[in-house]
Amino acid sequence: MDSECLVLLPRVCAVLADPRQSLPDDTSLEKLLDWFTGLTKEDHGLALLESCPCLVDYISTVCLDKTTDPSMLSFSLKLSGMLAASQHGFNLLQDRSILGVAYDSERWQVAGLWEDPSVRIGWIHGLSNMMRHTQAFHFLDQAGLTKPLLQLQTDPSLFVASAANHLLARLLTFHQPATTSHTTQGNGLTVPPNKEEVELDVTMETSPGSGCSITMEILKHLESSLESDSHTQVLQGLRLLALTLPELEAPLRGSVIRRVLGPLDGLVREGRRAAALMAVLLATYRSGPCDSRLVSLMASMLNSQNPSDAALCAAATLHPETCPPGLRQKVVAVLLRPLQMVTGVTLLDWPNDRHTDGQTDHRHTDGQTDHKHTDQQTDLRHTDGQTDHRHTDQQTDHRQTDEDHRQTDEDHRQTDEDHRQTDTDQDRQTECRSSLSLLLDHLNHKPSCVSLLCVSVSSAPYITDMDSSASVILAVVSLLRICNGHSPSPESKAAIGCSKASTNLIGCSKVQRCCLDSLASLSTCPGAVERMVEVFHVLVQNLQNPDSDPTVLQKNYQAMLRWLSVSAEPNSLTDLVTEDLLPVLKKRVCDVRWEVRDSTLEFLGQLCEALSCTVTPILLEALCDQESYVRASAISALARTLPLSDQQGEPGNRTQEQTLGQLLDILSQDSEGFPRRAVVQFFISWLKTHPSSSSSSSSSLCSVLSLGSTDLDWEVKVHTLELVELLMEETLPGHQESELGSAPPPYGGSGGTNLLTHTDLTHPYAVTPSQPSPLLTHTPSETHTPLTHTHPTHTTPTHTHPTTSVVCGLSRLVELGVVTALLNGLFDCDRPVALKACSLLLRLRDAVCPSRSLGKGAMTTDDTTVAKVTFDLRGQVWEREVTRKLQEKRGSDWVKESREVGCDRPNKNRDSDRTDGAGSEACDRSTGKSVCEGSARVCEVLWSLGLEERQSVLSQSSDHVQNSPLSLLEDILNAIDTSHTDKVIVDCY
Repeated sequence: MDSECLVLLPRVCAVLADPRQSLPDDTSLEKLLDWFTGLTKEDHGLALLESCPCLVDYISTVCLDKTTDPSMLSFSLKLSGMLAASQHGFNLLQDRSILGVAYDSERWQVAGLWEDPSVRIGWIHGLSNMMRHTQAFHFLDQAGLTKPLLQLQTDPSLFVASAANHLLARLLTFHQPATTSHTTQGNGLTVPPNKEEVELDVTMETSPGSGCSITMEILKHLESSLESDSHTQVLQGLRLLALTLPELEAPLRGSVIRRVLGPLDGLVREGRRAAALMAVLLATYRSGPCDSRLVSLMASMLNSQNPSDAALCAAATLHPETCPPGLRQKVVAVLLRPLQMVTGVTLLDWPNDRHTDGQTDHRHTDGQTDHKHTDQQTDLRHTDGQTDHRHTDQQTDHRQTDEDHRQTDEDHRQTDEDHRQTDTDQDRQTECRSSLSLLLDHLNHKPSCVSLLCVSVSSAPYITDMDSSASVILAVVSLLRICNGHSPSPESKAAIGCSKASTNLIGCSKVQRCCLDSLASLSTCPGAVERMVEVFHVLVQNLQNPDSDPTVLQKNYQAMLRWLSVSAEPNSLTDLVTEDLLPVLKKRVCDVRWEVRDSTLEFLGQLCEALSCTVTPILLEALCDQESYVRASAISALARTLPLSDQQGEPGNRTQEQTLGQLLDILSQDSEGFPRRAVVQFFISWLKTHPSSSSSSSSSLCSVLSLGSTDLDWEVKVHTLELVELLMEETLPGHQESELGSAPPPYGGSGGTNLLTHTDLTHPYAVTPSQPSPLLTHTPSETHTPLTHTHPTHTTPTHTHPTTSVVCGLSRLVELGVVTALLNGLFDCDRPVALKACSLLLRLRDAVCPSRSLGKGAMTTDDTTVAKVTFDLRGQVWEREVTRKLQEKRGSDWVKESREVGCDRPNKNRDSDRTDGAGSEACDRSTGKSVCEGSARVCEVLWSLGLEERQSVLSQSSDHVQNSPLSLLEDILNAIDTSHTDKVIVDCY
């Protein structure tokens, strides 16, 4: 803690403890708590207590005063719990008898403070902060705080009730017995050892001093809550179970399950709180071993009287990989039955599903009955055989008679059992018919029908296998057709009574969206290839529907892209795309809804990229759309399609020139930021991956950098800096594979003109196609002194000197306006822009500029050449700032040197300083231009800006000065100070 904060903290504590003072804003207390929390994490609060004893005095004063403000008391309770989280702090507060007073809930009830929810939640948070060691747990037990905590579980305030539930869950898991092994059955289910559960219950009942009394008290309360008639109590009990069961380990986990199994089963049968109950079961099911007792409950949930609840439970149960096979069969049946009944596509005729329909049970029952009758006949024949020997032995005859009577009684019991089994089978059939009838009622009611089918269709991709995927795809396609107004297929076996459901689904966008999402996922299934054409046709029909919702069309496009990649031969769909799809898309581009136009243009760009086709005229027309989102999407699509026309050899020069002109007009004139951002991203994408045949690429890049770096939208400026970064990577040495001619031409082509490298052939740095590093080499010119020299006897190609490459690259960046764009960004008012520009300037300086540690005498000729590359400052908003920085670095010598190199009239007495070996006027070696006033050397400017310091400042948040503990303490004192006549504004950072 800073010394200034140490001085102010006692004053702040005194102000907070004074009941006559009050803060205008409670957020200051939360900020104080956050600050203390950060300090206690470093050394568990030891240094905080030793250096700030005023905190303990403050807590004692507030907790002893029954007239304190509720918000102040809540803050004090949280703070005391935080300090008591360490054993040292706990003992210190206990020695002062603070904890017993602070957490006496009856005391605050008598004082009337307990009615305020902030006090109750502060009480809970304080105890929760304290629960870090055994002493705190025993304090809660001995002080009898479990009872008020259990009462707060059903508090009217949802925040208080939730906090109480979380603390109760922590208490249940605080003391857990040693973990024991589980017994695993053949079906993958785990059965905890019941013997150890019973022993644990006995231990908790008979060992009140070991911390088990709290666990037992909570468990008994939980059991009674689940059996309660109170809706709130049952709900909070289920929420506590959902929080607790995933964290419990055996045998405590099994003991809890055994206690709540009966109440949970009753809730399932009554159909009460299905959603909360499902959350409990799933939280347990997904977090640990599959307890067989809970799996049975989940199976009962699937037979719920409410098909919607059963479907939700099935969908949630389906995802975990540990789903037992028997349970999965029921889950699949629950999910697919609504889809099958509406579409008529057979989905549940697989052998492993017969058990779900009850057929296996009936056959199995009949088989058992047949065996029993056979056994009975065998026994009777055996009895008759034994009766023939009665005359042989009288004693044996009596015994045989008794045996016959017993056998007769057994036969009667077996007959009764057979009758009961038959009754059970009839009950099952009746229950099955009742379940189907209930499902039909739900399907004929529109809201429940939509809900059921959405759950069913959304789950379809997760339940397919090698045999069923084609059928599931067909069912989803059929449902999509029904939504478009088509009746089920004539050859389908649709269930009788679902005609009303089909009518209700016409135009239902919710079901359509689910179907399209499901179709997109089903494109990777094994049966997708054989259904590809059928799916494509229904997707095209969906686009032709004039009443389709914009969100449906967007998902339709996404699904279509996924299915276009299904075929191993994309050309097989060319006719479908050309004859069926493109005419529909041309109409959709003219849709009155801008959302439809926007998603259509986005899809067109993706479609062209997938099928290597172009629709440039459509996209160019969309550049004039009245909606900015549509214009931006058209620009993004153009970035994908124009290079394709170049690769296919189409005459695209005129089209590209027209496009570049339109894009630059948008960047300079469009009033919306989205299209302007898209223009800069267009050039970034083009520069990264595609060649260009435009003859004005350099001028276009200069215009983009000039316009983008001074744009009003900060994202446009950031994208412009991304373009600058790409130019730097392509231009500066060290980024090519080889500077000796072994690297291939950039962008993978020798033909055509590169967007970055195209210049006039008379330029001294023009590039020939055969040169591997176009921006890093120098072509001698008759009017300029070459920077590299070759021996006259050499006949092999001469490679450029590395320093020459640096000079060429830096000069090229100056020519394109990269340095100017970077300085525009550095002095920008938007921090993200300035930070990125500063980072790029540092990279540029380190890559091209000679070190400042070299003195003038020590600098080599090459370093001196690089250091003399200049750029123009005139007319820039930061001209005065840069000039001032240079003057600070060099003093008056800067003006003197700039005059010496030719800004004034030539001075004959300084020919040695102004001329080179040939006697010409001193010129910048890289540009061939005189260094005059209004221009500055790039490296000198970069070294004078203090970029490291700027980067450090820019990396800090904009409120780093106000967002400090010292500022917070001063604000609290100023808020209390009444000597100011003006209203005090508290700094709520």
